[in-house]
Amino acid sequence: IFVRAQFDYDPLDDDLIPCAQAGIAFKTGDILQIISKDDHNWWQARKDNAAGSAGLIPSPELQEWRTACMAMEKSKQEQVNCSIFGRKKKQYKDKYLAKHNAVFDQLDLVTYEEVVKLPLSDPAFQRKTLVLLGAHGVGRRHIKNTLIAKNPDKYAYPIP
Repeated sequence: IFVRAQFDYDPLDDDLIPCAQAGIAFKTGDILQIISKDDHNWWQARKDNAAGSAGLIPSPELQEWRTACMAMEKSKQEQVNCSIFGRKKKQYKDKYLAKHNAVFDQLDLVTYEEVVKLPLSDPAFQRKTLVLLGAHGVGRRHIKNTLIAKNPDKYAYPIP
């Protein structure tokens, strides 16, 4: 399985990773090959086109939980700063409270996007696609016909 990372990750800055040296740092947009999903919190993966060995990356569940906790902590800090006369409300340590579900729902995170590795040697995937978007009546058909008439070697109608 190949995935595209939708967040930056540095294992040296992560307090939750069991062994920081076993982690793999990556940036948004990097392609990772998932080797194992056996652990609920940590997956084994390697960067695509990297000759190195596999390492640990956070699972989507762990990353979503981490982001939601940071959002809840930020929300609590804002409530404390806005409380009357600076009084702090009693804070409970229950992470399963129903009121916290709204935080998880608001975030709606995408941590990894599954992608497919396509062979570059296949000629069907070497052609570029041009899509013309516009409102009804703005001349898309005229633009398409003009491009094909002037450059028949470059442009063609799609084959269904």
